[in-house]
Amino acid sequence: MNSVLKLDKISYEVRSKKILSDISFNLMKGEIVSLVGPSGSGKTTILKAIAGLIKPTRGMISSSKKILSSENTLIPTGERKIGLMFQEDVLFPHYTVFKNIEFGLQSENKKIKINIVNKLLKEFKLQHATNLYPDKLSGGEKQRVALARLLTTKPKILLMDEPFSSLDYNLGKEISEFTIKLLKENKISVIFVTHDIKAAFRVSDKLLIVNHGKIIQNDTPQNIYNKPCNQFIAEFVGETNKIKGQVNKEGEILTSFGRFNSQKCKNKLRFCHSKKHLFFIRPEDIKFVKTGVRGRVLEKLFLGDSWEYKVEIKKNLEILKLRTKKGNIKKNELINLKINNKKILVFPD
Repeated sequence: MNSVLKLDKISYEVRSKKILSDISFNLMKGEIVSLVGPSGSGKTTILKAIAGLIKPTRGMISSSKKILSSENTLIPTGERKIGLMFQEDVLFPHYTVFKNIEFGLQSENKKIKINIVNKLLKEFKLQHATNLYPDKLSGGEKQRVALARLLTTKPKILLMDEPFSSLDYNLGKEISEFTIKLLKENKISVIFVTHDIKAAFRVSDKLLIVNHGKIIQNDTPQNIYNKPCNQFIAEFVGETNKIKGQVNKEGEILTSFGRFNSQKCKNKLRFCHSKKHLFFIRPEDIKFVKTGVRGRVLEKLFLGDSWEYKVEIKKNLEILKLRTKKGNIKKNELINLKINNKKILVFPD
């Protein structure tokens, strides 16, 4: 697979304050990469550097072996063949939907323009809105028009900064899935900034977790979730139960409410043995069973597609949270639990 974009040790400072530090990654042809992290972590600044809206203090950005930005070079935004799609409504209010989409085709003759726009109107299911102005469109329709206009410029790379966050959950999910499907069909490489980790898992080939202006982990969504490289990422990408404990020479986790096997500690006894650790267990990795760790149900919450239970093992100790499809367990009921030992995440305390 060919790289269409490369960032090599990009740093950015404003009045000696570090905003980005040594940002390096490749974007491959047709790949969708999501930048995920807390507010103010530097995600949007990375997009601005790629787009040419800011000049990095150090490092190099190149696309298909052409230098876009370095200490001596800064290719203007309009010459980079990079499309930008942001949350804000960027449609021309005095143009119809047809004219908005047509705007990106200024170099084509009239007949070709009409054919291309009509094809996009059909593809984006916007035929009914051809002659409407932006103030008559729904949020989802505006996003589709903006994307259709972008595609007329034939970008090699598309940068998307929280483009669906202003839409309600179901509409945002529908539009994002439609958009990603279309971009993949057109083999357009995408860098997608979002605060919604579930959306990032759903659409991405790779995830870059960003914090304090640095890339903390660059990996597949599955590895980010199941093999986070530190505690911050483990908690950022999904809920966890946090348990303190130590590990014996057999690789068993010794906690205040029992001992558990850990596949990771059995494989890395030198890392775990006799040291204090934090053990993270995701709610979906704990199950109700006939025989296991004894506990009592404190709370029961309906989540729509599942149930969430809070279980007390012993008084004044950690409360375990678990999620399951089972809705027949009652509050205050005595139950038994089993933890999936292959999924326990282990970090030094």
